[in-house]
Amino acid sequence: MKKFFFLLLFLLAFGCSKDSDEIPDVPDGPDIQFYTLTISTTTGGSVDSEGGTYEQGEQITITATPEDGYLFQNWTGDENSNENPLTITMNDDIDITANFAVNEVYSYNYNVPSHDWENYYTPWLSVYEILFEAGLEQTHWMSHVNTYYGIGDFNLDGYLDFNTSIPNNDDTLHHYDYFILDNGLGEFFLDENFPYESDTEVFGSRKTIVGDFNLDNKPDVFRPAGGHDRLGYPNIVLSGQDGYSHIIINNTPLLQPHTVCSGDIDNDGDLDVFLAQSGESDGFLINNGDATFEWKWISEVIEDFDSGYVYPDGGYGYGGIWSSEMTDVDNDGFVDLIVGGNYKDEDYDSLFDGPTIFWGDGSGKFYNSNSTTIFNEQDVVGYAGSDITLSQDYAVNDVDGDGINDIAVYSTLDNEGYFYQIIKGLANREFEDKTVDWLPSNVISGTSQTTNRVWVKLMDVDNNGLMDIVEGEPLIYIPDGVFRASVRWEWNGGGFTKIN
Repeated sequence: MKKFFFLLLFLLAFGCSKDSDEIPDVPDGPDIQFYTLTISTTTGGSVDSEGGTYEQGEQITITATPEDGYLFQNWTGDENSNENPLTITMNDDIDITANFAVNEVYSYNYNVPSHDWENYYTPWLSVYEILFEAGLEQTHWMSHVNTYYGIGDFNLDGYLDFNTSIPNNDDTLHHYDYFILDNGLGEFFLDENFPYESDTEVFGSRKTIVGDFNLDNKPDVFRPAGGHDRLGYPNIVLSGQDGYSHIIINNTPLLQPHTVCSGDIDNDGDLDVFLAQSGESDGFLINNGDATFEWKWISEVIEDFDSGYVYPDGGYGYGGIWSSEMTDVDNDGFVDLIVGGNYKDEDYDSLFDGPTIFWGDGSGKFYNSNSTTIFNEQDVVGYAGSDITLSQDYAVNDVDGDGINDIAVYSTLDNEGYFYQIIKGLANREFEDKTVDWLPSNVISGTSQTTNRVWVKLMDVDNNGLMDIVEGEPLIYIPDGVFRASVRWEWNGGGFTKIN
């Protein structure tokens, strides 16, 4: 009996003891669900995830990256979306495909006149915002970036990038080049490792143009240097097999050009360049096909000026050329040259009556006797309310759809206002000024509205089939660090409607 009692005590004591590591029983919870993500791709790109198995409710972000020559198109399957990156919440098994398509604009044609590249091929982009977002400092000189940048696909990935030359923030005004690239998602970044070699500094440029000057199907950036009595040589950011290099074109006179444009004036398949600074050193760089050039005075290419500055070859050249463009105005297959600036007050002045088109014939020569004055400056004083001091820029396109090109002209006035005109092209190389009938509120005045007005474009900026007259960029940065909306008119079928 005692043995039984002690055995009972032992069992009770052992049964009541508890190990500190023992896990107590808990009620059973709901089962955890797992789902499978399966990702496929079409030809032309990759994704940064292989998929896999994930807990219910887990969010997975996937980025699709196109290969060179392709664009990301969309996601299809259990998720249909155009977003990239795409975020998926795993509440079921999901099977998706990243679709890529050949980038039809991958191979851009840069062997076109600089006017055509700017007005027909490049989009209307807020350059200032893009450069600021990419990390460039908002200095006073950034307000002049509209004369420094060029657009092209510099890394050959199918997306348009920027090359810009910004002055050093000191009194020297020397410039340094930067490449601002599109990452394929519409975001721009400063590529500090872009393959570019430069061992020289240049002065600022009043205009920048883009073209394929060495015929390698890549964009090059041409800038004249100098300005405000700082003389310099033209320079080119030139494409090569392994990247870009900065080349000084030093077989020209020392210049401070107010204008530059390019086009194939001799019909040999490459882009030639015209430079002018209002007389005395105006001329052409005739391309040898490899971005080496032969300098020719304006009197050597336009042979029949009857007065003006006497050039070293004994020929004349008119003064007053501050602006120029090259394009095929009359659609005859040959590049024409538009020049202007300030105009004659007296008959004996060796200046133009107004903006003038020299009609090209592919021979590499232009003739004063084969030219047309777009409008006579003295005829526009009545409704401009002031004299035109300077015609700054021209844009050519078919506004009214009649198959004949029209011309937009942007000028400054002597009362510090700005003046826009629209000139209708007629048959037989004739023109009619339709500004009064077609273009409302064409005189812009007031300090906040006139700041940094530089270029004019004639293009359908919103792709709605209606031509617009606009400034070079949608938003203009002004020195006090704010933006203003660009001036804009849109064609309405019988004239233009003022938008901004």
